[in-house]
Amino acid sequence: MNQQVTNNRNLSFDVYWLSFIRTCMRPLIKILVKQKVEFNSFQNLVRELFVEEAERYIDETSENSRGKISSIAYQTGLDRREVSKIIKNSEEKSDYIEQNRSREANILEHWKHMPPFCDEAGNPIPLKRSGKGLSFETLCQRFGKNISHGPILDSLLKAKCVEIIDNKVHFLNKSYTPPSGINIEMSNIAAASIKRIINTIHHNIFSDDEPNFQRNLYSIRIKQEHAAEFKRRANEMIRKIYHEIITPEFDQIESQLETLESRAKNKPVGLGIFYFED
Repeated sequence: MNQQVTNNRNLSFDVYWLSFIRTCMRPLIKILVKQKVEFNSFQNLVRELFVEEAERYIDETSENSRGKISSIAYQTGLDRREVSKIIKNSEEKSDYIEQNRSREANILEHWKHMPPFCDEAGNPIPLKRSGKGLSFETLCQRFGKNISHGPILDSLLKAKCVEIIDNKVHFLNKSYTPPSGINIEMSNIAAASIKRIINTIHHNIFSDDEPNFQRNLYSIRIKQEHAAEFKRRANEMIRKIYHEIITPEFDQIESQLETLESRAKNKPVGLGIFYFED
């Protein structure tokens, strides 16, 4: 407890929010790690979002537009120069791409342009897999962001950017496209669902208006051997109520209040229903 108090005194915010972030972010981080989203790209994006949301917050809560960069820096803990660069969008596109370039693309780029891994004409030289000297392992050590050459080689082979001939790694092309393996439509639906539940939580925590409906119904009394049956029955119940009660009544409310104006003028309103397992 004393350590927690000490940490809290060294922070500009309540230390509780660190636990809040850890709990909220872990499921999202699990998805990003599976898709091999690099931390540097994630960090750059979060930095931009911090500035955007801080700017919006200041615009909504302050009538004084002077000193906005300093206010955003104070609100986010970012350096004023970082804030200024993001707001003015002065960062070169090439710099942004360089910051977010994958380790695979970075290796292919240097293999094609950096002697002694290429000849004078810019033709990548076939490399032995490992060992000192001109090897793929050495190439990865120099330009692979401190990642072992084995996983990188496997990734490039799957992407058909390299091939193995006579136990040497041969360059094929530098157009590395990471494998997706996801349903884009499903991921968009998931992103919208996450956004909506967090917006509901934000409203219920900070707004003086009437709270939005938000409930969790769960049990800690289901043994593991009965979990599958519980899931089947719960999903069956949810679908039945959704189709027979919620959807017809929702449609009735919508028909009474709907407008013929363009959808662009109306923000989506509704409710979300889902089954979960912690």
